[in-house]
Amino acid sequence: MVLFSPPNLSGGIDSALQTTAQAVPILPIMILVFVFIMILIGGASNQSRRRGQADMPFWAVLSATATTFLALIFTIGGGLIDSITLSIVVGVNVLMGVWFFLSKVRGEP
Repeated sequence: MVLFSPPNLSGGIDSALQTTAQAVPILPIMILVFVFIMILIGGASNQSRRRGQADMPFWAVLSATATTFLALIFTIGGGLIDSITLSIVVGVNVLMGVWFFLSKVRGEP
């Protein structure tokens, strides 16, 4: 008894991703969370190492924008995520943008 059969890669990576997402429905959401956290933590830690401080609102809006673009690709490509998940991702992007535009960096007046 096989729990998961590997997808057929002759149709391309998008068909393999769709097949895997049908077997594991949380996979596209976890990919979005992974991309968001990796850009946020990776960029902020790299900037903190170089400058001594990190601009967290900037990295939050950058990671939210990248996640939104990825969610749009997931929606258009094969319907990997639904409209509720897409609206949550866009809402997080808007909130991060508001945080970015209302924040001040230490060097600003």
